[in-house]
Amino acid sequence: MSNQELPVVITAIADARFEGFVAGTLFAQGWSVIFRAIDFEGLENYCTNNPESASTAMLIFSPDLAGISKDCISRVEPRVKQVVGFSDQMSEESSFSGLHKIPTSVTDLVSVVRGYVRAPMLRPSYELSRGNRKSHVMAVGSAGSDTGCTTIALNLAMELSVLDKSTLLIDANYRAPSIAALIAIRNLQNESEWRSIAPNLSIAEIRQEEATSIEDFMEKATSHFDNIVIDLGSISGLSNRLTDRRWTSTMTTWSCDQGDELMIIARPDLLGIHRLEQVSILLEKTSIRSALSFTLNMRSPGKKGEEEEARFLAIATRLRPLCVRVICRDSRATAMALEQKATLIEVNQRSSLRKSIAKIASEIRQ
Repeated sequence: MSNQELPVVITAIADARFEGFVAGTLFAQGWSVIFRAIDFEGLENYCTNNPESASTAMLIFSPDLAGISKDCISRVEPRVKQVVGFSDQMSEESSFSGLHKIPTSVTDLVSVVRGYVRAPMLRPSYELSRGNRKSHVMAVGSAGSDTGCTTIALNLAMELSVLDKSTLLIDANYRAPSIAALIAIRNLQNESEWRSIAPNLSIAEIRQEEATSIEDFMEKATSHFDNIVIDLGSISGLSNRLTDRRWTSTMTTWSCDQGDELMIIARPDLLGIHRLEQVSILLEKTSIRSALSFTLNMRSPGKKGEEEEARFLAIATRLRPLCVRVICRDSRATAMALEQKATLIEVNQRSSLRKSIAKIASEIRQ
């Protein structure tokens, strides 16, 4: 669990509509808006009279604030923790530097603010737009333990590769990386980037060295591959991890801010549904840019399976996901793949589990 505190915010924005959007959005995310300045004099007085509160706060400003200037920002900047500026006037002659374009959606605003929380000494310089990159990126996360998240990620990547799409499979499960072991790949950690293991299929395991420069790593990957599948492992405590500065949270955060789809895997038993409920409650309060989908794995046959699916759908559909998927239990195929350290397509092309994952691959863009 992360002990990272959520941001404390001061707004200094004249446009009432935009200021209300900023304050309301961040408040809904659980962040505290401790002061809302209507002019620079009020902002400076607050910082002077409340030095302890101001020193822990992120200042979000716009150049439209009465009395503000570049010198004013320089004067107040040492008194606050961080400064983030937004403006629609992004011309080169603007006296303010490092301004962000005013966001048009909740997720865009939250993504920028999260970037400052995670890297307080660095201004986020990457472009949040995903429209021009080559790759379609799907992250796979587990709502609890033993959901089959890694099995699905591994075999999904394999199925994409046999569709003649160059695919990168990333093991970003820092707590328990296991993809290399599942398919008997040795010394994967020695690779500086990724290793080709089959036609159109490469694999990478994110270590601390890559995690500290994940933007550069993913920029290379998304310009090289048609598809990227990321195994995140458990995503419990997601909201805390999105503002966590530790290296173990970087890939989860990147996936939520930059991924095309976050597929959350749940298992059908009582504990699995309970974990899914917990994750869904967090997601209802957390804005992410990636589209959500839910997959129920290991559904039982018959009437029991119908009851499992009904409980799953009652939770998953609340969040209006991109799609919901159901995969039936296929213990035999899974056991064969584990025993032979191979993918499902290699051990039994006709298994129901292999066909289900192949169907998902065929639905993915690219």
